[in-house]
Amino acid sequence: MGDFMDYLNVILTTLLSVVVLFIITRILGYRQLSELSLFDYINGITIGSIAAELAIAQKDEILLRLISMIIYGIFALLISYTTDKSILMRKFVTGKPIVLMDRGKLIYKNFKKARLDINEFLMKCRNNGYFDLTELDTAIMEPNGRVSFIPTSQNKPVTCSDIKAQPKQSTLLVDLVLDGKIIDDGLSAIGKDKNWLLKKLRSQGNDDISNIFLVTCDKNLQLSIFEKSDFKPKNIFE
Repeated sequence: MGDFMDYLNVILTTLLSVVVLFIITRILGYRQLSELSLFDYINGITIGSIAAELAIAQKDEILLRLISMIIYGIFALLISYTTDKSILMRKFVTGKPIVLMDRGKLIYKNFKKARLDINEFLMKCRNNGYFDLTELDTAIMEPNGRVSFIPTSQNKPVTCSDIKAQPKQSTLLVDLVLDGKIIDDGLSAIGKDKNWLLKKLRSQGNDDISNIFLVTCDKNLQLSIFEKSDFKPKNIFE
């Protein structure tokens, strides 16, 4: 009989935790995981953890766990209300967008600030249909971790039927330099060596490879070079 009551208690408390968690979620509002702010993410983990503990709590702990969940829900609701009313609070809680690329130039220090690796950035570009960085004017990391892109005026989306033209087919580019380091596999892929690369870079005024953030090469062996410059992006999010 004792074991049966223990099992019944677990079943009832589990159902209670699910119901309470559902109610709190509906009150707070729900968004896609990729749209959660850092605060939403942390708060969601915490409330979910308490709900899991509530499911296996002893009888004398159920009320305490329940009160804890409700307090977290109320706190999250207050924070949400405050960030809606206060710009400063919103910046503090959710953070600000970070400009990674502006006017075709990569902002090296902002990559470090965003803790974003250049390889991950290139992957995000490809996922959004941009295989050549010269097609981009601006790239901005949003507070939720997504990257938004603004193409150059020449590369803004337009239907081929509108201009009655055959567009140039985009092709994959080969990375030759990533964050000041030469990529040997990239050179092998295009059938060139390090001396060829260094000569090409010097011909364009780039003598110190450690000052280069990214170099890509197309099928015609044309290089796109992005330096680690002190270029400052437009101050549009302050």
